[in-house]
Amino acid sequence: MSQLLERMTSVLWLALASYILTLSSTEQQGYRNSTNTGSYEKDLDCGAPGTPEAQLCFDPCQNYTLLNEPFRSTENTEDIQGCDSDKHGWYRFVGDGGVRMPEDCVPTFRCQTSAPLWLNGTHPGLGEGIVNRTACAHWSGNCCLWKTEVLVKACPGPYYVYRLEGTPQCSLRYCTDPATAEDKCDRTCRPEEECRLVSGTWGCFCRQDLNVSDVHSLQPQLDCGDTEIKVSLDKCLLGSLGFGDEVHAYLRDGNWNCSSLRQSEEENWISVTNPTQAGACGNILERNQTHAIYINTLSLVNDFIIRDTILSINFQCAYPLDMKVSLQMALQPIVSSLNITVDGEGEFTVRMALFQDQDYTSPYEGTAVMLSVESMLYVGTILERGDTSRFNLVLKNCYATPTEDKTDPVKYFIIRNSCPNQRDSTISVEENGVSAESRFSVQMFKFAGNYDLVFLHCEVSLCDFIKEECQPSCSRSQLRSEGVAIDPARVLDLGPITRKAYLYALSHEMFTTV
Repeated sequence: MSQLLERMTSVLWLALASYILTLSSTEQQGYRNSTNTGSYEKDLDCGAPGTPEAQLCFDPCQNYTLLNEPFRSTENTEDIQGCDSDKHGWYRFVGDGGVRMPEDCVPTFRCQTSAPLWLNGTHPGLGEGIVNRTACAHWSGNCCLWKTEVLVKACPGPYYVYRLEGTPQCSLRYCTDPATAEDKCDRTCRPEEECRLVSGTWGCFCRQDLNVSDVHSLQPQLDCGDTEIKVSLDKCLLGSLGFGDEVHAYLRDGNWNCSSLRQSEEENWISVTNPTQAGACGNILERNQTHAIYINTLSLVNDFIIRDTILSINFQCAYPLDMKVSLQMALQPIVSSLNITVDGEGEFTVRMALFQDQDYTSPYEGTAVMLSVESMLYVGTILERGDTSRFNLVLKNCYATPTEDKTDPVKYFIIRNSCPNQRDSTISVEENGVSAESRFSVQMFKFAGNYDLVFLHCEVSLCDFIKEECQPSCSRSQLRSEGVAIDPARVLDLGPITRKAYLYALSHEMFTTV
């Protein structure tokens, strides 16, 4: 009697546990209790726990455990002794490895196990209910050396659920058919690729039947960036043309280490980059009235020892002439750089340079600038490194001194508190606080008096145009009343700028002395 009571208690406990888990599962599937008291009402007579009638209350299509384990794929050949002896209950296979069991004998050492289990029979159709099938394990040349019974049901969706009761031995594991995988690849494969399972993972890999013989089919992609030029080639097409995995690239100068070769296994592309700079990696620079053009040749070989076919690709990038491009083109521009750190935003780089023309496309080069008294000097500043999409560059104070000391008490202000000196009619501020560039021009030696050497200094700041108004608002009263506080840590310096008459007099004096 006590044993019977103990057995009934065990059955009731299991029934209660099954009831709670079932309720939780159905709520996840979108079902709800009929009341808020925890009761679950049905219009069926479920019968006593453990009886066939009780199964009517339990729909495995709504009560199962998900197995999202791609390693179960029959294409997985990893040598791992996996075992499913702990699998008891209703299961549904999902994911990249496949969503149903294979119906044909599976070779040994697949599915991350020794003896793979497959379904010896066909899957039921929708509406056939729960059917009984035999799962066979392949080992020692026998496709069905071990057997176990499996219940299978086709569910609306459609999908299948399986009632598993462990395995007869270890190492045995239930396999999945990769041909039934859902959403196999995360992206749409290109025409040169196919969606395939490799090492247990689905991805877009080069087509195995790809056959390309025309080199013009390569169609390289060219990216003309601000700081680098990138040439990208389809690795699948290269492979079809006879280039192996170890592809080596060099540019016009023949330096193997000049360019940067990048390989993207996921996208099946290889890319070669080189700096946007005259002479770098053999870059040839040509210039017309509107553009700067960088020309180079990319060569690809299978080995450092050049004995195979060499593939050469000529390419060029044309950049509209502006301040930034002009500085990149110049071999020795007269330029000053400053790094500015903004809390929470990182480090920014600002450059200031001297230009000969009002288009700011001809920077002065060398070590010094020589100007006549009547000459105009064009000064450009640019924010080059940092989030230029959010910050504008503002010239706060720009001034000239007779010495290179930025704190020299003798100062002539060109821009004061972000506004131009209105007493000097030669000053023109073309741009300030409205973008990542600021520009102004001035007749430098108009104000220099008896000084033959002057140095230029500009205090800069970064303005977050999302949070504040960045373009200066200037009035005569502000210019007269406000004082000036200069932060030396944010000052760019250029010079010396020399008056030509002074150089002429100096050279004449040296000539007569000799």
